[in-house]
Amino acid sequence: MFVKRLSFIFLLALGLMSGAARASLVVDTGTPSNAVGAGWAFNANHSYAGQFSVAGALTIDSIAGYFSTDAGTVGVSLFSNSGDGDGGFIPGSVLQSASVATSAGALGWNGASALDWKVGPGTYWVVFTASYGAGSQSSMPGMAPQALGGYALMQGGAWYDATFLGLGQGLKVDGALVSSVPEPAGTMMLVVGLAGIGLLARRRRQR
Repeated sequence: MFVKRLSFIFLLALGLMSGAARASLVVDTGTPSNAVGAGWAFNANHSYAGQFSVAGALTIDSIAGYFSTDAGTVGVSLFSNSGDGDGGFIPGSVLQSASVATSAGALGWNGASALDWKVGPGTYWVVFTASYGAGSQSSMPGMAPQALGGYALMQGGAWYDATFLGLGQGLKVDGALVSSVPEPAGTMMLVVGLAGIGLLARRRRQR
């Protein structure tokens, strides 16, 4: 019975060490200061993208952008990264996608939650696509306090590097970073487990 308990503690500690997840805001540009009507018009199937990178495995829970809404839907997608020939960067292929139904609303943070999108280390793009009509007055203003390092826009079916336009759209990515570094509780359990196994082995030698 004693051996079984020690084995359980040891295995549990190893599990905590290898798969500890830490919930956090992976990306947070802060709220842009431009008003409605400034920045990019968000209508007529326009797509706007922001680039971010992660150093480890990640489970994305929610994604939000700062924009006003109109009647229709907004697509929220995760793209891989693909470099263009001019030294800038544009989104690659779509990895995950969700759709959010919207109605006319004031400027604010809008997006999708409960995503459970799992990705590995690398560089990605979050892409927002509006299905509003051409007469929509929705917008995605810029001047975020911590603007991203890369932005892109799609018009006429082609992507364009928008990094140097200085608009700085808002983006938040919330998720859980999976860490291989032991948590304090996991480390303590591992020490206890190893000490117990060592004590058991010592008792057997003394018999």
